[in-house]
Amino acid sequence: MPRVTVVGDALLDVFTCPHDPMRPGADVPADIFLGPGGQGANIALRLARRGVEVTLVCSLADDTAGQLVRAALEAEGVEFAAVPATVTGTVVILADEQGERTMMSHRTSFAAKATDALRDDAAWLIVSGYLLLEPDAGAFVRAVAAHQARRVLVGCAVPEDTVAAWRSAAATLRPDLLILNTDEATRLDAGAVPIGRVVTHAGGARACIGALDVTVATPAGPPAVDTTGAGDAFAAALVDRLSAVPWPPSADVLEAALNEATAYAGAVTRTRGAQAFVAGERGASAP
Repeated sequence: MPRVTVVGDALLDVFTCPHDPMRPGADVPADIFLGPGGQGANIALRLARRGVEVTLVCSLADDTAGQLVRAALEAEGVEFAAVPATVTGTVVILADEQGERTMMSHRTSFAAKATDALRDDAAWLIVSGYLLLEPDAGAFVRAVAAHQARRVLVGCAVPEDTVAAWRSAAATLRPDLLILNTDEATRLDAGAVPIGRVVTHAGGARACIGALDVTVATPAGPPAVDTTGAGDAFAAALVDRLSAVPWPPSADVLEAALNEATAYAGAVTRTRGAQAFVAGERGASAP
């Protein structure tokens, strides 16, 4: 399998699922756990569990959170090219009974230092959209655009006042494939960028690559309990399948890859936490 480099956040996730409705000033019982998270780490971990040789370029400090995140991901086979930081980022995730979540994030910028950490031997390069939000990301974006690897850009939540800048950075990066959810596609006007793109939604996914236009439906299954990390799992499964065939893929291969990615993402929504194991995965802590 070709080597994949992922550039994105590795954070400490604090996941909370209250047993009762939130009440100001009250002590509400909840399920709470800590673990590694962040878009970059989620994608890299899912790739590693699928047998892909993967390097994660991220920002980590030598603090308690950073040591926990590094140890957990290295145990799963993820190789690090970490950019030093003064503090490791953290995300607090508040999930409701329908599996929808509210996230409070503290991430550290590192795009300006990530360029030197890019591996020359990467056949595929996956970039988290959050790096394009950083004010000093220009040199990094240009370096990715010049990289010989197949380039994938994964969408993110983009504040309204930075949408134009994000679109401009995405156009400069020139990804071979842009992966967005429905809300991101609507706000970021992905159709204006002449590249391959995949748009996911609750009912499935649609991919347009060159003349190909393929739509698949999400397979039936139990209801979601936590959607955290599902989009990252989708991206990992899609790249895993597409990286094993010549580019661009055939319609049959693309449809099979989309079906596998939607099923994989659906399985993740039926677990708690962005990196919980699902059936068929392998790793140091697999049940």
